[in-house]
Amino acid sequence: MSVMTLHLGGKNPFRCYNAYLIPGVKHVLVDPGPAGTAGELLEQLSRHRISLGDIGLIVITHGHPDHFGSASQLKEWTRAPLAVHELDAEYVNFGSVPVLKPVTRLGSLLKSLFAVKSEPVEPDIILHDGDRLSRYAGHGRVIQTPGHTAGSISILLPDGMCIVGDLLMRGLSVRTPSAPWFAENATEARESLQKVVNAGAKTLLAGHGGPFDVEDVARRFPWLVLPESEAGEEGDGDGSGSSVEGGDRPRRRRPRHRRPQGHNGGFGGQPGPGPEH
Repeated sequence: MSVMTLHLGGKNPFRCYNAYLIPGVKHVLVDPGPAGTAGELLEQLSRHRISLGDIGLIVITHGHPDHFGSASQLKEWTRAPLAVHELDAEYVNFGSVPVLKPVTRLGSLLKSLFAVKSEPVEPDIILHDGDRLSRYAGHGRVIQTPGHTAGSISILLPDGMCIVGDLLMRGLSVRTPSAPWFAENATEARESLQKVVNAGAKTLLAGHGGPFDVEDVARRFPWLVLPESEAGEEGDGDGSGSSVEGGDRPRRRRPRHRRPQGHNGGFGGQPGPGPEH
């Protein structure tokens, strides 16, 4: 098991969050969740017989308070360094909220739930595209995936599991993939989704809903091109076998059973399909 999912936030389907733990000699805790859920997270870790001292790194995928609101408390408890991409470090350091630009109707309806400041916490490590988490703890490679925010990152694991933050989110159903409810740049978000697929991601682990198999995502978004050959299983999640930079480009195929999805399937800068999708 390369990633453990920790569900937070109770029974309200649109207030639920996923934190993730990447096991290792020292574990990596990804997105500890919003303020007020630190105790809930601690209970889940204890249930899996994981002590606070076992965590060697806390990673924030992007600077929205629902992902880092509990980071200050977890950092104090674990004494683990906190890592975030340089372009979102300011939000974490000051507890501020980036501008929320709804992309879907769910985003328009739920915007007020996410426009909440959080307790600031100072990052210890500034991440960049291509960084390997094994330098600090655990496994995985950082992929910069802007769009939701400029400093959004994903973490690709050797087996194709990929923690994507809010690059992809749930629709009305927890297993139905949707465009992110908010995006600073919807076109970049679309390009970033293609980027993680090109890098070898097979299962996308989102902050809200999922997990999402890339085949299901491709059926939801017909513009998404899947590599024909599977890649990203060897090494430290570097996905070198399917990288679009250098080397041979993989043969690609379009997903079958494509459906029209409106304007860019919700990723093109205009509000996408409504909640019924």
